[in-house]
Amino acid sequence: MKKSTFFGLIASVLVFAIFSFGIYTLIAKITDTSAIQIDEVEVIDGQTLHIKGDFTNSNKKYAGYTFDIIEDKFYLKMKTVQLGGKSGGFDFEIKDSNLANVKAVYLQGAKREDRVLLWKPKKEE
Repeated sequence: MKKSTFFGLIASVLVFAIFSFGIYTLIAKITDTSAIQIDEVEVIDGQTLHIKGDFTNSNKKYAGYTFDIIEDKFYLKMKTVQLGGKSGGFDFEIKDSNLANVKAVYLQGAKREDRVLLWKPKKEE
């Protein structure tokens, strides 16, 4: 095989992979909170947020998340896809030094009013 053909093949595979990933992230949608079951929420040392859960609809598969920290509130948005994605729920950690200032963690759906409180720090007695 000629060198130019080999590099052409490699370039084609890379372009296809990048294109596929781009399409995949475009079809991933923010999921309504009613379709998400959160089993565990934990803030560790004000640096790490641990989230574990599953989807109530077996057609939805985990495709990632986004988050915003606005003032002292953390808003987590879960992304799902119908095809591809990771089946069997999710279990991940988010590391961010701004978590030390967070007073509440919310699961946020696609609509602004679709919001569920997941965590607040325990009050010391």
